[in-house]
Amino acid sequence: MLRRAHWAIAVISLLGFCVATRAQESYYGNYVIHLKPGKGAAFEALVKKMVAANRDYQGDNWVVIQTAFGESGTISSVALRQSYGEFQKASDAFDKAVEKAMGHPGTEQFFEELDNCIAAYHPLLLRRRPDLSSNFPSDRATEAKIVGNTRWIRTIRITVRVGQYQRFEELAKHVKAAQEKADPNLYSWVSESVAGESEGVYYVSQLRSSLAGFDGETPLPQIMGNDAWQSLLKTASEVIQSEDVTLSQIRGDLSNPPDDIASVAPSFWRPKPAAAAATPGAGAAKAKVPPKK
Repeated sequence: MLRRAHWAIAVISLLGFCVATRAQESYYGNYVIHLKPGKGAAFEALVKKMVAANRDYQGDNWVVIQTAFGESGTISSVALRQSYGEFQKASDAFDKAVEKAMGHPGTEQFFEELDNCIAAYHPLLLRRRPDLSSNFPSDRATEAKIVGNTRWIRTIRITVRVGQYQRFEELAKHVKAAQEKADPNLYSWVSESVAGESEGVYYVSQLRSSLAGFDGETPLPQIMGNDAWQSLLKTASEVIQSEDVTLSQIRGDLSNPPDDIASVAPSFWRPKPAAAAATPGAGAAKAKVPPKK
C-alpha cells in the first residue's frame, strides 16, 4: 500500500545502502509513480487535496514533473533535502498536515483511494553534484528564481560502466566547462544516484522555461571544437554503458514548492481553484419563479 510517508519522499529505509557522505551535500528525494490506465484524473484530484492540506498546515514541499515524451503515465515528485535527517522531518510534517486536514478516518480513506490509482512506485535518493553541473547557482535566491521559471526538463539518465566512474566525472567536467563558456544561462544540473538503484547512475537535468528553449542551442561539437569533441566521444564510448532521454513538464497545480520558488510565478505554482460550474438549467428554473407580491 502507498503510505503517506512515501509521499513525503521518506526514503529513510534506503539510507543504509548509501555511500559515505561528503561535506555540505544536498539531496533530491525522487519518487517515481506509474499510474494505472484511466486513473489520471482521479489521481490529480487527490493530489490537489494533498497539496491543499500541506499548504494549509505547514507540511512538506515538493515539485511534480510529468513525463511528456517517454514512458506514458509516469509522474515524479521531487523534493530537495539538505541532509538525511530532513527526510524524517519532512515525513513527520507531511503526516501531521494530512491528519489535521482530513482527520484520521479521512486520511486512511484518502490513501486507499490514492493507492487505487497507482500501478507501481519507485523511490530514489539522488545526491546533487554542483561540481559536474553547468551554471549551477551559488546561492539559494538564484536557484529559486531558476526553478520558479522552469516549465520543462529534459533528463538524460546515464549508466556508467563499473570501475569507470572517475573517468566519467572527468568527462562531465569538460562538458561543464565548455557549456558554461558558451552560455551562462544554459542550465544542466547533474545528480548521482546513491540509493534505490544500482551504483553508477547519473542524471543530467536540463531546465528550460519553455519547449522552445531547447531550440537553437549551440551544438556541443561546435562549442568544443572537432578535436576535443572526437576525444570526448572516444572516452564516452569506453565509460558509458547506456543513456536514456525523457522530456517532462512541470505541473505547478500538483506541486507545493517552498515560498521562494512559488513567489517567482504565483499564478503557475499556486493557481486558484476553478470555480464550480453552474447546474445546467438552474438559471432558467430560477427565472420561472414568480416574484413575491
